[in-house]
Amino acid sequence: MVGRARRGLPGTSGGRRLVAGAALLALALALLAPVARGIDIVDAQAGDSPSPIRSYVPSGAAPGSAPGVVIAHGFAGSAALMHTWSLALAHAGFVVVAPDLPGHGGNVRPLGAGDEGLSEAVESALASLVAIPEVDAARIALLGHSMGSGAVLTVAAARPDLVRAVVAVSPTDADVSSTVPRDLLLLAGANEARFVANAESLLERAGGERGEAGDGDARRSVVIPRVEHVTILFSRAAHDASIAWLAGSLEHVPTQRAPLGPIAGWAVLVVALLLLWQGVVAQAATPAAAATQRAAPWAALPIGGVAATASLVILARSFDVSRPFGVLVAGEVGLWFLMVGAVWLRFGIRPAAPEARDPGWALLVTGLLVGIGATTTLAWAPWWLTGVRSTTAAVIALLLLPYAVAFASLLHGRRGRAAFGVWLASSLSLVITLGAAAVVVPGLGFLVLVLPLLPLVLAVTTIAAVGVDRPWAAGPATAVFLGWLLAMLFPLA
Repeated sequence: MVGRARRGLPGTSGGRRLVAGAALLALALALLAPVARGIDIVDAQAGDSPSPIRSYVPSGAAPGSAPGVVIAHGFAGSAALMHTWSLALAHAGFVVVAPDLPGHGGNVRPLGAGDEGLSEAVESALASLVAIPEVDAARIALLGHSMGSGAVLTVAAARPDLVRAVVAVSPTDADVSSTVPRDLLLLAGANEARFVANAESLLERAGGERGEAGDGDARRSVVIPRVEHVTILFSRAAHDASIAWLAGSLEHVPTQRAPLGPIAGWAVLVVALLLLWQGVVAQAATPAAAATQRAAPWAALPIGGVAATASLVILARSFDVSRPFGVLVAGEVGLWFLMVGAVWLRFGIRPAAPEARDPGWALLVTGLLVGIGATTTLAWAPWWLTGVRSTTAAVIALLLLPYAVAFASLLHGRRGRAAFGVWLASSLSLVITLGAAAVVVPGLGFLVLVLPLLPLVLAVTTIAAVGVDRPWAAGPATAVFLGWLLAMLFPLA
């Protein structure tokens, strides 16, 4: 049993956290201020297409003077996810157009089973690109990540008259030959072995490595060190490799290198907000009554993961569990967490009854987490939900509620190293059990690529929960945050 007496923040006072948070907030603003300086960024629709597009035009570029690049994101991505790469190219003097592919971001067209809709979205973005006055339509290239790589390779092979170069990042598969597409660069992260193998296979079918960018039939494969499927998008080495290749193919001299990038400023901003939260809440919050820990509070979490995975495997034999609630993967993940949370509450830990102050604190914690989520628009993701995504987020939040309350209950009364231990043990358990589910449950395979990010997400919710020390406040807020995140990221079914 954990008493209700509040313990002081370890190692520093709330006031010092406020000072540190304010300093980091100033640093974040200093990092973010120059990232788009000199670049005109516009969000629009691609003609009559349902594909929203974001364009990046270097300020002061003369009509018809700049090479153009279409950037296509991967599964569960968006134009916003490619923001850092788009800025890198724009600062180097390229005009960039980045669409939201079907089912992703603001594109309301569901993601189909084939790649026809993806190719159509890239072609529509290509038409929008060449219509921009500053673009030289004789110098056009395409860049695609993962799922988007297949779309740009398909379009480039069909339009060798227009597309002079292609960069395929973490490539999947496409029909290539020794002549099409023109000037092909393949990039993959050293820590994503599957996509390194894909790149090697594509290179072999494209005639093997040869030539230099600008030859028209050059081919090259580059492995980017110390990155994997997601972090390659923010790698300067990857950006520089693509800029050098496209500059050679499109006869362009890069104008300047991009500033440090929005992802660094965003990360500092999140830490600043969490420190400010800790500094303020430490002075105001009072802990709730202690939770009741059962015989196996730690064992119940992995046992729940195994049980949830087995249940989904059985359910998958009767119906398609990958498409509930209108969003791919997200609903399935919500069902998995529902079963994990139910087992954890039944056999691991039972929170005390809600108190009158919990709803107010729940609103405050929800405001913090939603506000942190909204900062993702600065660097790597859309955030605001519309249409079916709003309904899906609410449903998934309800599914996640048992897990979120159990997690907040286990954190109750713990700070410093003790809270870190809860976060670490929970993260490891979830990564292992959810990773196993991704291998055996139909439709969850993509999770293997993004599971390394799960501990970071849980770190944010852990700090928020420790700040208020009230499971019936932090739990519902965490469920809303995670449900919102899942509904926003994954494509419409």
